[in-house]
Amino acid sequence: MVENALASTQPPELTLVMPVLNDGPRVIPAICTLAFTVQVPLTLLVVYDREEDTTLPVLEGLREVFPSIRLVRNRGKRVIGAIRTGFGECKTEVVGIWVPYHVDPHGLVNKMYALVRDHDCQLVSGNRFNRIRRVSRGTPLKKLLSRGGNWLLNRVIGVPLGDITTSLKLYRRSFIERHPLKTEDTGGWALSTEFAVKAAERGYKMGEVEFLPENVNMILGVSNFQVLGQLGQYLKWLLWGLRRRKVIRANYRVAENFVRI
Repeated sequence: MVENALASTQPPELTLVMPVLNDGPRVIPAICTLAFTVQVPLTLLVVYDREEDTTLPVLEGLREVFPSIRLVRNRGKRVIGAIRTGFGECKTEVVGIWVPYHVDPHGLVNKMYALVRDHDCQLVSGNRFNRIRRVSRGTPLKKLLSRGGNWLLNRVIGVPLGDITTSLKLYRRSFIERHPLKTEDTGGWALSTEFAVKAAERGYKMGEVEFLPENVNMILGVSNFQVLGQLGQYLKWLLWGLRRRKVIRANYRVAENFVRI
């Protein structure tokens, strides 16, 4: 265990990619919380679009305390380009995405990392739709599409994850290298669905960490998610999964292929 995951002298074991766009000081709670709750040496790879981004002066100040923050300019377009750029810069075997408005005071990242490390999972997801409370952000339309899409992917297609669309996921870097992102620039967080259905179609071992209500309350924040503009990419991967549902359902009749904590 390390006292400050972003200032450890040990080699990093986990990289989180954080796309930013004029988030300014809003990044401070998320970054500070990660530094003191993550229990393994961590690299936070922040990807920005332009030098005028208001987040950069804040990040330069934070790097005095957290030297394992790396700044990389987006070599693509929009958030998908930022994530592709970040994944291309990752050196650790375990990688993930962390957005500026996610705060993790209860150590969800540690539980997710343990499933990758100790159970050989290729993909581990958080789950907002637990038995106690079902939480998703945004407009009624976004909530309907999020819950409906997850129900279809889980119950009809057979992807074992209860929350396919959340960005709160960790991956093995080798999995990402074998299955590079195909989601287009307009797709936004459709990449979570893409990776999940690809992993399920190939029968990779996956894991899930269920959020408690207090976890969910702490991560509520501002999102720039545009439902209608990105709907086409979500539907593309939903249909991709539907066409492969027989294989997917057969893969997860084997209980050992999925771990939930």
